[in-house]
Amino acid sequence: MDEQLDRIPCGFFVLNEDFEIIDMNQTLRNILKSGSETVHFQDLLTLPSRIYFQTYFLPAISVHKQVREMYLNFKLDNQSLPVLVNVNERDGLYEGIIVKIKTRDEYETQMLTAKKNAERVQKETDLANDKLQALLHNVESKQLELQAKQRELEELNSELQILAAHDELTGLCNRRVFRKQLAEQVDYARENSSSPFSLAILDIDHFKKVNDIYGHAVGDQVLIELARKMELIISEPHLLARIGGEEFAIIFHEKDSAKVTNLTEELRLFVASSKWESIAVTISVGVTQFRVEDTANSLFTRADDALYESKRNGRNIVTII
Repeated sequence: MDEQLDRIPCGFFVLNEDFEIIDMNQTLRNILKSGSETVHFQDLLTLPSRIYFQTYFLPAISVHKQVREMYLNFKLDNQSLPVLVNVNERDGLYEGIIVKIKTRDEYETQMLTAKKNAERVQKETDLANDKLQALLHNVESKQLELQAKQRELEELNSELQILAAHDELTGLCNRRVFRKQLAEQVDYARENSSSPFSLAILDIDHFKKVNDIYGHAVGDQVLIELARKMELIISEPHLLARIGGEEFAIIFHEKDSAKVTNLTEELRLFVASSKWESIAVTISVGVTQFRVEDTANSLFTRADDALYESKRNGRNIVTII
C-alpha cells in the first residue's frame, strides 16, 4: 500500500464482495491491533452495530453503491470504539475509511432505539400493506361484479334487439324490419340496375274460419307451424317476415325471376301437401319484381294486388304481376 495512504490519520480498508477485509493501512491496524489476516468486517463490530450493519449498511451499499457517515462501534479488548465509516464501491470491491469519534454514553441506546423504530416502521408498513391488499381485493371484487353486470346488460340488450326485430309469435322478422329492409333494397336496386329483386305477399286462405271454429289458440299454432314450413323452403339471403295477422312477406334477393317463381310455387305446394300438426291450411301468393320507377310503396301495392288476384281466382295459387 502507498506509504502516504498507509500513514494517513484515519483507517483505510478494502472489502471483497463477501465484506471481508482484504487490505488495510497501518493506521487501521493500529486501531484494531490487528495483523494481516483476513477477517469479516462484521466480526469486528459489537452486537448492536452488527444489527445496524445488516439493517442499514448492506441495503445502502447495495442500492446506492456508497455509505456516508455511518456510526458503528468496534469491539476492542471488551470495550467499544465508536467510529464514523464512509465506503464506496469500485470495481466490485468496497473501499472505505474509519474515523474515531468521541464515545457517547447514549450511543448503544440510540442503536437499540433505532432498531425498535425500524421494527415499528416495519409493522406499520406490513399493516398498511395488508389494508392495501384488502382494499385492492375489494376493488377487484367490485370490478368483477361490475363486469358481470355489464355482461348481463349486454345479454339483455341483445335479447331486446332480437325482440324488437322479430315477431313475438312466429319468430320471423316483424313488419318494422320488413319495411326498413324493403326501403333499403329499393334504394340499392335503383343505384344498381343490375341488382333487381322480387317481393312476395302471401296470406292463409280462410284463416278467419280457423279462428272462429277452433279458437285463437289453435289459430296461433297454425301461424307458428306455417312460419316453420316457410323456413324449410325459404332461407337466407331471402327475408321472411310476418307483417300482420295471417299475412306474410318475402323479399327475394334473386335476379332471376324464373327462380323466384319456381321457389314460390314450391312453397305453395309444400304448404298444401305437407302434414300439419294443427289444422291444415293453404296459402295464396302475389309476386312482383322491382322496376326502376318503383318506390317501396308502389312495389308493395303491386305485390298486394297480385295476392288479391290469387284470391279472386280461387285461392291456393301464385299470381305474378
